[in-house]
Amino acid sequence: MRRGQPCRRTRRTTTKRITVSTIRRIITASLAAAAAVALAACDAEQIGAAVVIDGERFTVEDLQNEVDRVQRLEGFDVTAAGGMPTFQRQVLTRHIQHEIFVRLAEDEGIEVTEADIDNAIDEFEAQAGGDLTPALEQNGYTEDAFRAGVADQLIAEAYAAETGADNTVLTQTLVDLGDEMGVEVNPRYGEWTQDLAVSADTGSISEAAQ
Repeated sequence: MRRGQPCRRTRRTTTKRITVSTIRRIITASLAAAAAVALAACDAEQIGAAVVIDGERFTVEDLQNEVDRVQRLEGFDVTAAGGMPTFQRQVLTRHIQHEIFVRLAEDEGIEVTEADIDNAIDEFEAQAGGDLTPALEQNGYTEDAFRAGVADQLIAEAYAAETGADNTVLTQTLVDLGDEMGVEVNPRYGEWTQDLAVSADTGSISEAAQ
């Protein structure tokens, strides 16, 4: 911070310097207090994270890298996807859902192999009558994101087959697992809800740098 000009040795000037110095100290202390409050509002693990799941951080950089990969897909238009903030929430939702499904598979002893995913994709493409890639890219799915989504579907099907659970029971199971895993979304993007999605109802959404 710049210091003031050298003072003239008069009572009036000295008083002014003391006043300015006092104000600066007050401002500095206020800024420090505000920063402390802002940091206290977030768990220490969440600083720099887009979401923390079961203690594992998916960082803001991780999120931006995934968004960047999607933006390079042919046919993808972030505006058509609802804009950058909306799409960031979609990417976070997919990531969180997949992590919860992975936990469900671990808890229930469900195994989904890469071969299982390949076979499921082959079936989807046979039903669609051709390559799904153009439609997937248009909807903002990289190959990895799509494979994770297929894995989630296979886990859900296996869980339903083993337990007889319907969609309502499955959804509640996933909600409970999310609570158990302590999903904490950075308020910049919104919050994780009982609808198993990141909602913009709270938090201010900022567009990431392009």
